[in-house]
Amino acid sequence: MRKIMTKDIFAAMRIIKKSGMKQRLIPLIEKAAEKDVAEVGIEGILTVLEVVSETGSEKALYEVLAGPFEMTPQEVESMEMDKLTEMLTELGEQNNIRNFFKAVSGLITSKSLA
Repeated sequence: MRKIMTKDIFAAMRIIKKSGMKQRLIPLIEKAAEKDVAEVGIEGILTVLEVVSETGSEKALYEVLAGPFEMTPQEVESMEMDKLTEMLTELGEQNNIRNFFKAVSGLITSKSLA
């Protein structure tokens, strides 16, 4: 597993724009500075999974996770839930999630995703 890179932020932004989840993520990102990072992370993951499933954007999510997980999107798609949870936890622990939320927040609130 590798750390989150700049290209991962932009890949995440494409999913946010494609799925229309911007308005649902803004409150979570604003809470990131106030709440426990683990709580925000779990709430954020659940929101992303809900919106992605509603909008049929699963393939895009697999592509985003494939980068830091260092595997193919197909491997992410067929991963067992326990392994996915373990890898998401590890990804959060290896990266400063609060800084990630700040970077995404700056992009999400810009006019480019309106």
